[in-house]
Amino acid sequence: MSAGQHDIIIEQGATFAFDIQVNDTDLTGYSARMKGRGNHPSATTVFSLSVGNGITISHQGNHSHLQIAMSASVTAAMAAPQCGVYDVEYENGGEVVRILEGSFYVTPEASR
Repeated sequence: MSAGQHDIIIEQGATFAFDIQVNDTDLTGYSARMKGRGNHPSATTVFSLSVGNGITISHQGNHSHLQIAMSASVTAAMAAPQCGVYDVEYENGGEVVRILEGSFYVTPEASR
């Protein structure tokens, strides 16, 4: 299965949040991560999230949710404008599944 494609906009100085629904999978006990870089080969991350640090996993019925969040103070510290690439993966027992990838754009804040 290929990862979904979705570009995101991160507004500098504003709370950023979105939810990824994973159907027919119980992700209880899994780890997850989301990283953003200026480009794929870059060794430097613009942001790095994990379970307990910006990612929450919940299970409801026959699907799970990955809630992704960055506080306003975290996004305020990001350089803007800038763009790059990101992906979201979950892992259990050494098996890694990339579920979402795309480009990100950080838009500058005027009201600071």
